[in-house]
Amino acid sequence: MCRETLIVWFLIFSTFAGGTIAATQVQERKSKKVTRVKRPKFSEKDWDGIYFRNLFEDGLVGPRPAQLMPGESAGTKTAGGFETEGGDSAVSETTSQWSGLVSASTIEDEVKAIQKRLAMEVTTPVKFKSEYSKAHQSFSMLSMLFGIVREYDSDVRWKRFANEAQISFERAAANSRVGTIQAFESCKRRKGDLEEMVRGGNFNASEKAPEELDWSAVVDRSPIMKRLQQSKELLKQMSANEKEFSDGTEKIFHESELVAAMGYALMKENMTDADDDGYLDLSKAMIEAASQTKAAVLNNDYDAASTAINLIDQSCNNCHDEWK
Repeated sequence: MCRETLIVWFLIFSTFAGGTIAATQVQERKSKKVTRVKRPKFSEKDWDGIYFRNLFEDGLVGPRPAQLMPGESAGTKTAGGFETEGGDSAVSETTSQWSGLVSASTIEDEVKAIQKRLAMEVTTPVKFKSEYSKAHQSFSMLSMLFGIVREYDSDVRWKRFANEAQISFERAAANSRVGTIQAFESCKRRKGDLEEMVRGGNFNASEKAPEELDWSAVVDRSPIMKRLQQSKELLKQMSANEKEFSDGTEKIFHESELVAAMGYALMKENMTDADDDGYLDLSKAMIEAASQTKAAVLNNDYDAASTAINLIDQSCNNCHDEWK
């Protein structure tokens, strides 16, 4: 084949190939063009009545169902969870079940709140040395809460770790009475254990817990009194007027359950003055007032809540007058 013929064939092939490539590119550009649907527009009338404007005001209607054990009737308990005879509303001398005083969700929420505080309280040895009393308060409350979890008569989160967690936090509370580097390291380890458990992991048990709880070792009265004072101040603040009450019902419910739980912890065997009838009567009065506060929240009754919160304050003041 001569040279001129080859050149002609080359030009023909190049022209054909170039046209094919160009056609392919045009086709690709056409295929990439997508017509999108216009964004829909909604007005308030389109969703009004479908979604709640305020979940706690509009969505939660009526009292919360009682937490009962199998075979137990609602008439055998008061709002405070104390068993009574014949459905009488008066508090009896019989033993309370923890679930009638404080819900599992309140325990879980309080543990998580303490975990967040510890993240700021146990940071460096220098800061711990001057602020170890804050960590002592937090670990004392954790020991109490996991003491409750150990004895809890219904399902509650972290119950399978309760024995080891309770004794570990009890030891951390004892260690954090001082601001030494040894105390800091101990509290730092327990803080890490708590974080791991809250995230859904296991609890790293450092020692075996005793079979029976000694509540005088679980928590001292002083940390409970400090937390009760915080609860009282919060409850009074959130019941100052109807708007504060309406905006804070969830927190009022939480604090009222904690007050009831702490009141019952103060009555446990071996706790200071727990063998004094007058002291027990004042503790029961506080528990009943806390339970009335909770019932008022469930019924969205501001006046009843305000009255019950004043009774909590009154019972605490009467107790302080007798046991300073």
